[in-house]
Amino acid sequence: MRPPRVLVLYRTNYGQTVKIAFRIANLVEAKGAVVTCLEARGLSNDTTLDVYDAVIVGASVIRGRHQVAVQKFASTHYNMLNRMPSAFFSVSGSAASPDERGRADARRCAEDFLRATHWRPALTELVGGAIAYTKYGPLLRWIMKQIAKRNGGPTDTSRDHELTNWSQVEWFAERFTEMLAQTPATTAALSLR
Repeated sequence: MRPPRVLVLYRTNYGQTVKIAFRIANLVEAKGAVVTCLEARGLSNDTTLDVYDAVIVGASVIRGRHQVAVQKFASTHYNMLNRMPSAFFSVSGSAASPDERGRADARRCAEDFLRATHWRPALTELVGGAIAYTKYGPLLRWIMKQIAKRNGGPTDTSRDHELTNWSQVEWFAERFTEMLAQTPATTAALSLR
């Protein structure tokens, strides 16, 4: 039996979501799947999911919303995504907030995204991203510093701050491979080491 084919689709603005996506892809691939990583920006309208057995989608929250390219993909393919093993990871600074209000904002963003797209992934995870001060323009840098200050986050604008909990990312990938292994079409294909 052939190994399961998994698509990991992501959209990133400042680079943290792509780092997370490739870490997940490597972990899922290590369990025996054939993984394809694609950037959602520039994805053609005729992209089909027929060649994949499962899909993981990752997007970051920018100005309180997930990127348009990922929302368009999920809205276009929600019927297929709802019929196959699928997972969503939402990346934001709020997801790593020490303040419950910040984490609630992250949950709200993910819920709004899923409601708007009609997609019901079997697995959803909120992952802390990064505050990339050195990549922001002056206005965004100032805004992000004010938000970080209010929420107890890092305010040193001379460097970037990674907020990702990599153990959480590994746990998410492990849960996905367990879910994939329990799917009848892929049970024999995964070698879950």
